[in-house]
Amino acid sequence: MKTLLLLGIAVVLAAAGNSRAAIVDDSNRFPDVVSPGQTVTVAGTFDPATQAVVTAKLYPLGSADPNDARDAKDGKVTAARQATLTLPDNLAPGRYYVKVTYNGVTEQAPGELRVEANAVKLDAAHPTTAYKNEKGGFDFDVIGQNFNARFPQDNKIYISGRGQIIKEWFADKQQCDASTNLPCLWVESSETLHVVGYTAEPYQGPLTFSVRVGGSQSAEKRLTLSRMSETGVLLWSIGVFIVLAYVIYRLVSAGMRDNVIDGKRYSPFWSFFIDRQTNSYSLSKFQFLLFASVFVFGYLYVFLCRWLVQWHFVLPDVPSSFTGILAISAGTTLASAGATAARGSKGSGPMGPSAADFVCSGGQVIPERFQFFVWTLVACLGFVALLVSQDPATIEGFPQFPQGLLYVMGVSAGGYLGGKLARPAGPVIRNIGLDKRKAASPPEGSVITIQGENLSKEADFFVDSKLLPIVLDAREKLVTGAPQDQAADRSFCSELKITIDPAAGLDLTIGDHDFRIMNRDGQFADSRFTGDPPAITQVLEGAPPVDNAEPNKIRVNTSETKITVTGSGFREGTLARWKPAAAPEAKELTPAAVKFVDSEKLEITLVPGDNKGAATLVLVTPNGFSAVATLTVI
Repeated sequence: MKTLLLLGIAVVLAAAGNSRAAIVDDSNRFPDVVSPGQTVTVAGTFDPATQAVVTAKLYPLGSADPNDARDAKDGKVTAARQATLTLPDNLAPGRYYVKVTYNGVTEQAPGELRVEANAVKLDAAHPTTAYKNEKGGFDFDVIGQNFNARFPQDNKIYISGRGQIIKEWFADKQQCDASTNLPCLWVESSETLHVVGYTAEPYQGPLTFSVRVGGSQSAEKRLTLSRMSETGVLLWSIGVFIVLAYVIYRLVSAGMRDNVIDGKRYSPFWSFFIDRQTNSYSLSKFQFLLFASVFVFGYLYVFLCRWLVQWHFVLPDVPSSFTGILAISAGTTLASAGATAARGSKGSGPMGPSAADFVCSGGQVIPERFQFFVWTLVACLGFVALLVSQDPATIEGFPQFPQGLLYVMGVSAGGYLGGKLARPAGPVIRNIGLDKRKAASPPEGSVITIQGENLSKEADFFVDSKLLPIVLDAREKLVTGAPQDQAADRSFCSELKITIDPAAGLDLTIGDHDFRIMNRDGQFADSRFTGDPPAITQVLEGAPPVDNAEPNKIRVNTSETKITVTGSGFREGTLARWKPAAAPEAKELTPAAVKFVDSEKLEITLVPGDNKGAATLVLVTPNGFSAVATLTVI
């Protein structure tokens, strides 16, 4: 019986101990001095999930009379293991102890509250995250109450772990700015202090500080010292993004070559945007790469802000709304490729790619492409603007895309894909040439042969902006074609032969000419052909040729050598590429290295190289027509 009694007492004592631990932590510490109406923090095992009410009563030290108790205000759990209480505004000065009630259990908090009528009160630091000034120190303001504005030296700033930090005190800003004994403090009013030139210790980011005025010391408040300035974070984000983009570009472009379209060279970079079927910019590729780039830059910016400014060592989360945007973008790109395979490509339009390709199809402005392009720009530019306009010290993550905007983007993408499926395919020219055998006999008429996709026999044809006079009765005779397999339109051909009526008065045997085919829906494709393409007859060493120069042979030399190229169809502005013997690829010569003499002669300066064997010379006219010659380096 005695054993059972002792066991029961032990259980009661253990339960009492557990209830105490469940309310207030023994490590709780109140500020040394507080003022009536001030908010104080109580440390314990409070749980925000329970939503339980926290109440507290204040008793004068040494009194247990309930009539002496004063009720604290606005008791609430603010975080795990933490609750706040607000003292009554008319609380009399003195010393008090606190009893806290939580989840039906009442417990006395360790320590005491010393209440003074004019005790110093610390509200916050401004800004809560300080950036380095021009001298490498940190400036911040201290906001509170009851600072000593008459005697600045009475205001002491204490940083946890470092003690009192101020070395000089002043009554105005100019004196503090001129001081070399830093950090210094100047007093603006009884509610605002300014700290200038504080030097942080290594790895001192988040810290707590307090203010002591006379015998009254405030509660501690939090201050963060940033490793980097706002501009620095932005510049580092841009720099890291550029480096990543360059590395990816180099990896992807390693197996690519420059594209030559209409005589212009496009580096592998433009291959990310160019649709090779039409030699035009692809809207679906553009919007996907733009969203992906914005996402990568945004993630880098948020990560660096939270790491270098806020001292948060964790990878930022990605909101589901942005994941939805990326899903719409990637899905649109894949669906667009499928629609092109099913219905055929858009019309290629002008000969070279241009920004108009994003809103046009075959040279025609398409409403659904226009709205999809505009919404893509609005969403991306808005995202970046909202992101970089925030204070790096307060940024927590990506700006949220509203649900309505996601719907708009989805509808916009659906309209774009619907237009690709509903609209007929447009003409695309792969090759074009002039039948010179018939061109030599004008009475029979010249014949233009074009190969490609979606070339309509019922289209209109233009040469040098002049509509070819093909009347309906003569169309079957003047326009012949090879039907295109599985074409969306019965009139589409993969090859057309167009005979130019001699009455049209067009001489196509000389020079370069622009050609356009325009289908019935207004979509068109442009290309260019020539009546006298460049041709190389022979290459001789020297300019003029040296004595006993052998045709198409030059000597080994690691210095510049001049050669004379003869042939036909040369134009002023012709460029040259030279591939020495055993070289992995050709190198483009500078425009100054190619001297135009006349349409049958060029003088070129190049370095033959130190290897013997076959080398290659390529000439390219300003309009992209080329001629190739194989030389022997001896």
